[in-house]
Order: sequence, then structure tokens, then C-alpha cells
Amino acid sequence: MIDQPNTAFASMRTLLVRAAPTADFPDDLGGDVVLRVTLAGDDEGELGFEPGAIGRSHGLIERLGELIDEHSPEAVALPSGADGDDDQRALVAAAIAACSLHDLQVSVGGAAPLPAAAAYGVERAAARARAGEDPRTVTAVISAWNKREDVRANLLGIRAQTRPFDDVVVVDNHSTDGTPQMIRDEFPEVRLVVMPNSAYGACETFNVGFSTALTEYIAILDDDVVLTPWWLERSLARMAQEPETTAVVSTKVVEPGMPDSFRDAEALNRERYMSTFRGCASLARKEAIDKAGGYDERLFIYGNERDLTCRLLNLGYRVLQYPGAETFHRTPFGLQMGKRSLFYHARNAWLGMLKYAPAKDLARMPFLVLTKVLLRGRKAEEAGEVTDAVGTIGVGKSLRETDGAWWIVTRALFSVLYNVPYCLKHREPVQAPDFELPLQ
Repeated sequence: MIDQPNTAFASMRTLLVRAAPTADFPDDLGGDVVLRVTLAGDDEGELGFEPGAIGRSHGLIERLGELIDEHSPEAVALPSGADGDDDQRALVAAAIAACSLHDLQVSVGGAAPLPAAAAYGVERAAARARAGEDPRTVTAVISAWNKREDVRANLLGIRAQTRPFDDVVVVDNHSTDGTPQMIRDEFPEVRLVVMPNSAYGACETFNVGFSTALTEYIAILDDDVVLTPWWLERSLARMAQEPETTAVVSTKVVEPGMPDSFRDAEALNRERYMSTFRGCASLARKEAIDKAGGYDERLFIYGNERDLTCRLLNLGYRVLQYPGAETFHRTPFGLQMGKRSLFYHARNAWLGMLKYAPAKDLARMPFLVLTKVLLRGRKAEEAGEVTDAVGTIGVGKSLRETDGAWWIVTRALFSVLYNVPYCLKHREPVQAPDFELPLQ
């Protein structure tokens, strides 16, 4: 039988995309080519992404989506993800994710075009098959509240993973901006849990997500992060090299307004064991999180990662900082301004340490908070001297600029006093060498 030429694109406006100038463009398949785009490189027609690092590039899906909106193609032709290098696999995953919310046809590796949603399903199955005999399963767990556009970008980033998630759970805290309906309409693969009202804290909604997950691992994700395409693949690979006593792999986070000196600080760009983790983008063993009891719901929000880490340390687990996987967090760098943020950060730091700090550390904590937090300069924070206690970055500014700041801190102090019996009841000082006070 003689193969017939594929004429499916013959009447379609087609966008051709390749990873690097050294790669061939996909076949145009007879379509009207509206644009040829190269991701890596800085010449005309090249988008400026770093060769060899496309899978950890921020803004990839967003940029591809902008090109689709700008040029209005009817079809997109991509290279093969199966035969390509890591950059090419990241390109295919991200491009299909970007196409998935548009009425487009997609061809991968010269194959007959498919509707974007169908192409996503085919490529997801192919990527899962490429994982071979890897039996590990992972659920992405997201707590969301009134951030519809951020959640959409987050879920597109999850679709763009070179190693697909096995399940995605979003716990929506009774959003009023249309977030739940958007998820139902655009992301049918997501398991959605909608809380009956919005009075629940992030600690409780995350715990609902943790309990809903049925997989070996969970990815703990804020609603306003965008994972880079290699995030899960690289995080899982690093976790596989760790003993079972490593409960969490905490990945690198980049945020708006983050100074280069902080982002490039040596302590943030090497592997080390920590006394907390970045709760906006970390991979965890579900069994360990379950044994530790999840987040303490009394905290409501903020400080819950360090609190949970203390219980993990007491159980013999460790938390690894891993800068080899990155995510973009849309929340600006440092402590968020506002009364609620200041109250819970101030209160919860003390509640956690009343429960878990050794007596000698607890006794010197007031002096250390004064000298190492309240009197700490902005330059020291931006230079990366604060690496783990990121919730304290900008606390001086918050005290200066938040209306009624000292009354808020006073209220936090009274709340600490009210919770002393609770803290003493649950007190279990951490003796593990990884433990540190929430100061740096």
C-alpha cells in the first residue's frame, strides 16, 4: 500500500515551533504557515529561552499562549516528544498545554492533527509510558481561594509537565470569582472539592486535599504558582536518590520583586537539609505527612510548613532543599503587607516554637527576634542572609506601613498567651540536628 501524503493542514493557518536553531522545524504538512518560532536564541524569530534549560524556564506557556492569541493559527505543528532531547520534550508538553484551551488542531512529530484536547491526552499517555517501569504515583494538591486566573495558569503548568501527574486535586475555599466553574469547564481531569463556606483556613483546606489524595506522593502547591515543565520529573528523580527518611523535597521558588542577590545566594542554590520547606511548591511522601498529622489547623495560615517540619523531624524524617527544580510564585517576594498576614506570622512563629523549640532556644528567642528579625536591615534580607524564614522578610516594613501594626502585634501576643495550654499539651521539643529557630 502506498502512503498518501498528509493533507490535513492544507487549508489551515499553521504555527510551526521548534526548540532550538540547530533543530529542524516540523513539517508544515501543506498548511499556510503564519509563523515559524524558535524557543532558544536571541535572533529574529527566537524567543530568548536558554538552550538546554527550556524545561526550567518561567513564562514558557504564557509566551506560547500570547503567540497563539496574536497570530490566530488554526493549527500548531510540533516536533516529536518521544525522539527529542529534554528541551524538545518540554516544548511539546508546554505547547500542547498552551493549545489545550484553544480550538486548535495539533500535530506532533508529523502525525495527523488532532484537536488540542485529544492531543493532550495522547501526549500525556505517551509521556507516562516513557516513564517505563516507574510505579510511583503523584497527586498535585492545590488550595485555592478567589484566584481564578492564577489557578488557570497553575493548572496549565500542571498539564505541561514532561512527567504527568497521576491525579490533581483542587480544594476551593468557596470562591466567589468563578474559580470552581472555570475548573469544571476547562479542566475536567481535576478532582474538585468545594468547601461549604470560606471560613476555613489554608491549613484545613490543604489537609482536606492531603486526605483526598490516594497516591504515594503529593505535590503541595499554592494556587498562584506555575510549575516549570521539568518540575515533577526532576523532583521525583531527586527524591528517588534519597532514603525513605526524606519526607519532603523543597524546590526553588522565584517571585516577583525577588532581588537577584537573593535568588542567586549560595545557600539557596545548593542542596541541604532544612528545618522548614516552601509550602507553595514541594514534593512530599504522603505517608510521612499522614504520620505527622498534616498541618496544624489551629494555625489557620502561615508558619504551618515549619510547624509540620518539626513533627517530621521528631519522627526521624528530613526535608531536603533541592534547587534543581523551579517554580514561579506569583505572590511578590517577602512578607505580604496587611493586617491578617502580620497577625498570623507574628502569632504562629511563637505557637510553633512553644510546641517544639528546646528550652534553651525558647529562652533566647525574644532577644534573637529583636536583633535578628526586627532590627535586621533590608540589604541583609535582599542579599540572601535570610534563606529559610522567608515569612520574616519585610517584617520591619510591615510594622512601619500597616495601619495599627503594634495593636495587631499586641493582639497576636494575647492570642499566643491564650494558646499556651494548647502548646504545652502538644509540646515535644525537637532534638534533631536539622532544627533551627525561625530567624534566618
